[in-house]
Amino acid sequence: MTEVKTDKITAPKLVVFIGMLYTLALGIDYFYGVAANPLNILWGIICLVIAFLIFVSLELIDFGPVKIPYQWWIILIFGIVLVLIVYFFGGAYFPAILLLLAALIEVIMEKKPYKASKMVLLVGIGFSIYECFMLFLSGNALLIVNGVFGLILLIILLLILFDLVDFKVLDYSWWLVLLIGFVIFTWVSMYASGIVTGFGGTLILIAFVLMVLAL
Repeated sequence: MTEVKTDKITAPKLVVFIGMLYTLALGIDYFYGVAANPLNILWGIICLVIAFLIFVSLELIDFGPVKIPYQWWIILIFGIVLVLIVYFFGGAYFPAILLLLAALIEVIMEKKPYKASKMVLLVGIGFSIYECFMLFLSGNALLIVNGVFGLILLIILLLILFDLVDFKVLDYSWWLVLLIGFVIFTWVSMYASGIVTGFGGTLILIAFVLMVLAL
């Protein structure tokens, strides 16, 4: 009988797990694109295999003799493979970004005891700022206003994150990250147009989850 394990969850593994779910979704998306490109079946199968291998490596369930070591460089390889697949055959980069980010966090945390939530948040802010500038280039007055408002919130979050300004009533807390993440996700990321857009708000919300779990 399989046994679900929860005592081995770390911040990088949680990010990898979320990346695995998005990889699974990417594989399913490729199957829907069969009419346009029959080779999409192959790319979909590869994504599903990668998702399964990642799931086994996380050791959330005891598969008995089936073992795959969880190593940052293995996750890095999976991320690079997904980047290449998406670059040449289309799709979303987000699964690859999550896997590459998890591998980077794993390496950094081996050297320095940095908070994973802050690292994910910083990356999320970076993507979100890029998305704001994409809204500025949209030519749509309402989207430009969304971008300006989003950029102001992101600057405030950056200043609080690095403790550069004392806002008195605001501090670095889970509710502030949740609030700004929700606003960016619904007002900025959803409308930004570009190759690597639409990820900022989600990354900030993932950072919120890590904060709540104290990771």
